[in-house]
Amino acid sequence: MMKGQLSMEYLMLFFVTLILLSISAFALLEIKSYSEILSKKIAFKYSAVSLGNAINEICVLGNGNSRFVLIYEEILVETEEDVLILTSADASYKKQIFCETENTEISKGGVYVENENGIIEIREQ
Repeated sequence: MMKGQLSMEYLMLFFVTLILLSISAFALLEIKSYSEILSKKIAFKYSAVSLGNAINEICVLGNGNSRFVLIYEEILVETEEDVLILTSADASYKKQIFCETENTEISKGGVYVENENGIIEIREQ
């Protein structure tokens, strides 16, 4: 009788341990998923701010100037009146600009921002 009770106690301890491990694994997977989403949003925000600042800088410097900017997420560039709208799959960013900008889609990597006769052109490397 004592051996049977001891086996049941070990079996119950095993199941409790298994349940705690599965709860921990689920929590870690949720944290990983959230951190990946947050990392993409931070990369987009950094890329969007860098690109927006480069566009305004090149606009102010005048015709013929250019800058190289690294982009860490794919970005869709659009303009509405004097507002630059940069969007990705998860986020968007708006910034006031002073020059006309072409609408374009940018892949990850380096891009050149150029001022051609008052129109800002963005071309990939």
